[in-house]
Amino acid sequence: MSGKGGKRDDSYFAADRRKRKKNMMIIIPIVVAVAAIVAISALLYKAPAAQAINGVQCNTIEATTYHVHSHLAVLVDGKNQTIPSQIGILTSPNCLYWLHTHDTTGVIHVESPQQKQFVLGQFMDIWQKTVPSSKSFFNSLAGKPLKAYVNGTQFQGDYRNIELTSRQQIVLAFGAPPEEIPTYDFGALK
Repeated sequence: MSGKGGKRDDSYFAADRRKRKKNMMIIIPIVVAVAAIVAISALLYKAPAAQAINGVQCNTIEATTYHVHSHLAVLVDGKNQTIPSQIGILTSPNCLYWLHTHDTTGVIHVESPQQKQFVLGQFMDIWQKTVPSSKSFFNSLAGKPLKAYVNGTQFQGDYRNIELTSRQQIVLAFGAPPEEIPTYDFGALK
């Protein structure tokens, strides 16, 4: 309606304005509804939690109720192999397993919300399941004889049962035995 005389403006331009106004009255609520759904979904979304591996959970923050360090060296035919960094540290979902590494020194961080016994087999399972390139490495070891050493002494029994205790030095020697069992200096660690 126009301000003069109450007649409707039926001009081409006025009809076009009315059509755009009608379309906007449909489009705007749809856009608002979609934006609201996206915002609510973003607020309610929780990334899936990582599954526990061999009884070891993955938490969003490091737990320090029980915090010790062990060292692992892996030798293949006498040659030292680099232990990957970030074993047990995930980015999606963002969490850390209670057994993990931060760097390539071979230091295994045991950071648990409760004091309990952890063993090397649990760490090895976490390694295999959280480091994509580990499958080919572990496949290359299949069939090679293995000797395990704890603090320089040969371990008798299943290496997977070696306890991860404070300043424990573990060496897994696959294939030809090493000439010398390596040691690690824990001096720089807290």
